[in-house]
Amino acid sequence: MNALQRYFQNIRRFSRGVRLYLLVTLLQGIGWGIFQLFFNFYILSLGYQRDFLGFLISIPPLTALVVGVFAGYLSDLIGRKRAFILGGVISVLAQIIMLSSPSTGILIASSALRGMGMSIFSIAAAPFLMEQSSEQERIHLFSFNSGVMTMSIFLGNFVGGSLPLLVAGQLDVAPTSSAAYTGTLAVTTLLNFLALVPLLFLERDQSDDHQQTTPPFKAVWEHRQLLTRLLLPSLIISLGAGMLIPFLNVFFRYRYQLPDDLIGSISGFGSLGMGIAIFLGPLLAEKWGKAKTVVITQGLSVPFLIILGFVSSLPLAILAFFMRASLMNLSGPVYQTMVMEKSDAETRSMTASFYSMIWNFGRALTPSISGPLQEAYGFNPVFLITIVAYGLSVYLVYRWFVQSRPATVEFT
Repeated sequence: MNALQRYFQNIRRFSRGVRLYLLVTLLQGIGWGIFQLFFNFYILSLGYQRDFLGFLISIPPLTALVVGVFAGYLSDLIGRKRAFILGGVISVLAQIIMLSSPSTGILIASSALRGMGMSIFSIAAAPFLMEQSSEQERIHLFSFNSGVMTMSIFLGNFVGGSLPLLVAGQLDVAPTSSAAYTGTLAVTTLLNFLALVPLLFLERDQSDDHQQTTPPFKAVWEHRQLLTRLLLPSLIISLGAGMLIPFLNVFFRYRYQLPDDLIGSISGFGSLGMGIAIFLGPLLAEKWGKAKTVVITQGLSVPFLIILGFVSSLPLAILAFFMRASLMNLSGPVYQTMVMEKSDAETRSMTASFYSMIWNFGRALTPSISGPLQEAYGFNPVFLITIVAYGLSVYLVYRWFVQSRPATVEFT
């Protein structure tokens, strides 16, 4: 049996619960594709500046960072199904509040509430996927779920790119007005609400039986060496990503003066490329191993990041945007699978919590730095910081998980 046949055979092994969860991923991804494309423009259309936008972007991951460890513990106590529903409901309510009364205080509070909901939902996801899969199809499941999310983001970007124009026509306002962006983001709220429906049909599983779990800080201490080596590269990546990735749509608008619909198309096809690349992750991991796949794909993304930031050519910038995003995101589910496989059943939720927390730490800290930095110096220093962070992370993964023998990185 060749690699491609094994690939599809493992996909056919997905359980009913996994298939329902993938439907949720699809709906949420479409909504997120629209939301991330127009949230920045929505805030700017209200008259706020980029320094406040950077602060606002930092709030959801900062909130997720604060509640992350307790979200993992909560997921074990109430079960994955209830955690999914609770997180989803909180996120929907946060968006309704944000769009209803976008004053400074409401925007800050609703962003914090959205971060809380996202944290509860996302931290339950990795243990759920682990419990719903065997070792044989696990990396296929993590990659497939990530691929579905990315492809649905492509749909959101592609379809959503024209939404402000359509809403503006209905309301007789400018396509770049706050009213047009409000109507556009309302569509994402509806999609997130619809995503709650498949969750109701998930069956109870072993995680719903209130298992005894290791207290979170005890889990950290007992597995501190392994957690440091697994999580530090992701922390460094998140610090660099938070400086740049949330602002790429703003980068294209200010560097190349592109309209919203064209930026939406670029983001959409970027997500399409990412989705296709992510589906290749299991094939590469089977050939090279998980750690080596991460090193190669993330390392190759760095030259394209340099081109994107410092070569003033729109065609090259678009190509570099596609390639950087595809290579970096291909490695995500591969690395997440590696992290989860090195955790035992008792500490898996805590590991997922800390993995989410360190990722959110970077995304919470650096956007608030990036906004004022852009206002003062433009995007060049932002790109430089991100390039250095990506390079350092790749080096650490190589040193700890590729160059070292397996026996030197297996800690208890």
